[in-house]
Amino acid sequence: MTDNEIDQHSAASARGDEVVSDRLPTVVATDGGWSVYSEGWAPPYGTSADFEIDASKDVEQAEPGDGHVERIAPSSAPLAFIDGTRRAELLVWAEHAGSGTRVPGLAGAYAVGAVTVRPDGPASFCGIRVGRLAIWGGGHTGDIISQRTGYSWASTPITDVDPDMCLAHLQDRMRRAEGELALDAADAGWNVVLDGPLNRIRALHGLVAGYVKSHHRRILPEAAHAAVPLLAIGERTRMYTAGSDRYTCYTRVGSRGPGASPWSGVARLEFPSAAGIVSVAERASVLATTLPGYAGVHHRDDRAPVNLTPVKNLERRLSQTLGRASYATRVARDAIISGANQ
Repeated sequence: MTDNEIDQHSAASARGDEVVSDRLPTVVATDGGWSVYSEGWAPPYGTSADFEIDASKDVEQAEPGDGHVERIAPSSAPLAFIDGTRRAELLVWAEHAGSGTRVPGLAGAYAVGAVTVRPDGPASFCGIRVGRLAIWGGGHTGDIISQRTGYSWASTPITDVDPDMCLAHLQDRMRRAEGELALDAADAGWNVVLDGPLNRIRALHGLVAGYVKSHHRRILPEAAHAAVPLLAIGERTRMYTAGSDRYTCYTRVGSRGPGASPWSGVARLEFPSAAGIVSVAERASVLATTLPGYAGVHHRDDRAPVNLTPVKNLERRLSQTLGRASYATRVARDAIISGANQ
């Protein structure tokens, strides 16, 4: 599938269900110089930048030099963009007839996959993997199986009895599946851009970089943090430590949209540190220069430009792979009613 075919596929998928969000211009208030921004991100995605007050105490500059690192000459490399999606399909519970003890449950699904792009070649969807889970609190077990449709949710017990933890476990399983796919792609020689940080990947790999598009914690020193929105497209900050085994930097992949935060269009990259700072810095510069070519566009994606176009297209394909949510919910409910909880 070519890049153009992927774009056409996404446009066709979106027809009839686009959500239009009004974008407000920047407003400078008169009460102390506050600036008001608006972004079209849907509420579940939060905002591009919503920082805690306190900076991290364990981040240090690892790359020598001052100021930002300018973009370099374009470099061709085989890229694999990896992401996942998950959804709750039915909230359930189990109750013991004798004791009346009740535990929460969730029938949910996730899908992960990749968009691979060869230098001067076509873009393709590949590696798509789907999981359907019956997540039970309190250590309860039981598959949910629909003999009529072939849908099944595999029993997955957790010890917690908080219903929110069932959804959290589904999110964690999706992240783990993304990590496994990222490692498989890296072993096959792809330069992997994994949507999200590297903290849930089983083992760090030199060809896997984490791509973080929303920012909730100020991790750099105050002056360096304040300079991040000044990045030009394709530039990056110096590399900083991120724990004991990773380096991180910020880069700008596209221009901010009308009325958006100065941090709009800024992503944070994470890299395993095992290869050493010189090698990691070179890899960071290659990605910082390359990723703007895949930046999202505002008329197609409310999270543009930081939500990359291959990832946007992949999100749509994965949602289609899972099938209609309303159908899955009905099938799971019918299976529960018919006693297909094994």
